[in-house]
Amino acid sequence: MLITRRDLRMAFTAGLGNGFSYLSGIPFGYYVPLAVFATAGGTYGASLELGRQRILGTILGGALLYVSFWGLKDIPLALAIAITLGSLRLLGGLLKLKVGYKVGGLIVVMGWLIHGGDIPIWITIRLFWTAFGVILTVLALQLFWPMRSGVEVFKHYANLLVGIQAGLQENVRQIEGGASNRRSGQVMHQQLRNQLISLRKELPNVAQELGENPMRHPRYLLINDLISCSSRLIIATNGLLRYPSVRPDLENLRAIHQAESALLNAVSERLALWQRLLLTVETQSNRLPPAPAEPFQAPERWNRCYRKLQQTDTSNLSFQQLERMANRMNRCRQILRTMEETERQWEHWQSS
Repeated sequence: MLITRRDLRMAFTAGLGNGFSYLSGIPFGYYVPLAVFATAGGTYGASLELGRQRILGTILGGALLYVSFWGLKDIPLALAIAITLGSLRLLGGLLKLKVGYKVGGLIVVMGWLIHGGDIPIWITIRLFWTAFGVILTVLALQLFWPMRSGVEVFKHYANLLVGIQAGLQENVRQIEGGASNRRSGQVMHQQLRNQLISLRKELPNVAQELGENPMRHPRYLLINDLISCSSRLIIATNGLLRYPSVRPDLENLRAIHQAESALLNAVSERLALWQRLLLTVETQSNRLPPAPAEPFQAPERWNRCYRKLQQTDTSNLSFQQLERMANRMNRCRQILRTMEETERQWEHWQSS
C-alpha cells in the first residue's frame, strides 16, 4: 500500500508536536499527536471543522466534569457518570457537535476515574495541548504539501476555457468562409462536456475544503456560477457549429455575419482574460480570483446590427434559412447574456 502525502504530512506534524511537547517539560504532551491524528482531515476546511469540534468538546466535557465531580459526589459513581454523559450528549446535540461530544465523554470518564485529584490542572493543560495540536495541523495543511481543491478547480476551469475559445474561433472561421466539419464539431463538443463533468465531480472536494456551510461560501458559489456559465457557452457554441451561416454570398447579410464574428471574437478575448485572472489563485490561494475591472460589453458592430436587424432584406431566403438565421442570432444573444450575468455575479461574490 502506497504512503500518500496526507500520511506523510500527518506523521511529520504529529512527530513535530510530540517533540515540542517533550522538550517543553509540560505534562500530558501526548495530547498533541492525538489532536493531530484526530483533526488531520486532509483539507483545510475539514481540519478546521474537526479541530473546532474537538476544542468545543474538550471545553464542554471539562466544564461538565468540573461541575458534576463536586455536585454529584454524594450519589453512586456509575449514576453520576451516566448523568454527566447524558448532559454532555444533550448539550453536544444543541451545539451540533458530531465528533466533539466523544472527546468530551472521554474527558468525563477519565476525570472521574483517573484524574480526580487534579481535575482543574488536567483540564487546563489538556485544552492547551489540544488547541496547540489543532493549530499545528491547520498550519501544516497550508505549509506542507497543501491540498488546495479550490485552486485546482480554478486551474482546470481555465483549461476548459481554452477549449471553449477554440469552439468560438471555429465558428468565426466558418463565418469567414471556412469549410464546415460536423464530425469535428461533435468531437469538440463531447470533449468539452467531459471536461465539464470532471469539474462537477470536484465540487464535493471543494465543499469539504471550505468546511461548514460551503454552499454559502463565495468561492463555492463562484465556482458554481462559472460551471453554469461554461455549460451554457458550450451548448450555444455547439448550436452555432450545427447551424452554419446562412448564405455568406449575399451582400445584404454580410453585416449580420460580420456582427456575429465580432461578437464571438470579443467573447473569445474575454475568456482569455478570465483565464489569466483565474490563474492568479496560484499566488493568492486563500482569495477569490479578481473579477474583470470593467464589465463585458458587446462590440459596437453587434449592437448596431442588432438595432437594424428588422431593416435587413431577407427576401432571398427560404423559411428554413430564416429559421436558421434566427437560431444563430438567438445563440449569440445567449452567449452575450451569459457573459454579462456571470461577470455581474463574479463581481458580487468578490465584494461579499
